[in-house]
Amino acid sequence: MRLSTRISLLAAAAAIVASACADTTVVATVDDATIDEATVAALRNSYADGSSYNAEAYRIDLTNMIYLESQKNAAEEEFGLTGLDDPALIAAKIQDPTPEEEQIFASVGADPDRTAATQEAVAQQLVIRDAVAGELLKDEAYLAQLYANQPELVHEVCARHILVATINEADAVKERLEAGEDFATVADEVSLDTQSPGGQLPCPTPAADYVMDFSRASAVLPLGEISDPVQSEFGWHIIIVDERTGPETDQELIANPVPFVHRSVISEVWVPWVNGALQASTIEVASQVGTWSPASNGIVPPPAE
Repeated sequence: MRLSTRISLLAAAAAIVASACADTTVVATVDDATIDEATVAALRNSYADGSSYNAEAYRIDLTNMIYLESQKNAAEEEFGLTGLDDPALIAAKIQDPTPEEEQIFASVGADPDRTAATQEAVAQQLVIRDAVAGELLKDEAYLAQLYANQPELVHEVCARHILVATINEADAVKERLEAGEDFATVADEVSLDTQSPGGQLPCPTPAADYVMDFSRASAVLPLGEISDPVQSEFGWHIIIVDERTGPETDQELIANPVPFVHRSVISEVWVPWVNGALQASTIEVASQVGTWSPASNGIVPPPAE
């Protein structure tokens, strides 16, 4: 029922191999910024002794550090944003994440090879993303249109539902509820969604995480009321929305869109900007590690591999 979109900002990889970069101080440059060996080595416990590295994992980790430097440089050049690597901002992001960010940090923390430095790198990425997205989402007409016509993209909901196969079954469910039967009891008896005891869906959830039609309905239904049958690709739903949060007016959204808009809206502006920032950067990688490939925005292994 729920769409599960997660981002993995720092990935893992395969076999342990020797790497000549262990004694290299500077392993990459991004414009005028340098990335040293210690910065990358701090990201994994398995790098601690400096004798052997997972070469592919190392290239992935270094690539992510290159992304961060490129984004910081572009954010300052284009928008005058500075201090995005401020330890206080990074600590605040770790201490007070959104529910989505909390899941990202939990995923990183579940990997025993990952260190506190990895958490800080992920937090820095999120700080940069939020700051840049705030600059990119300054089209007042676009935001007003979202508020008026696509409310599912700017609201979170706490909802319950009962899913059945046909509209006749949905009508029967609604009649039972309107006659006073307990919602959870009816849900447990007839709902096809057996993963949601009592019909309760995860709370809160961005309305846009749900499938089309259910998504829109959950964003506009009057609170606490039993809905008419709503059709989706899974069948027919009877829905009750218990809570809904979001901007009270379009002007509130326009004033500060990032806390409200769905991650898909941020991705639409963020991903092209990141790619543009990388393409505009002058990037060099130590030959022991590989060669930077603008075509793939990543590091190509050295010929010996």
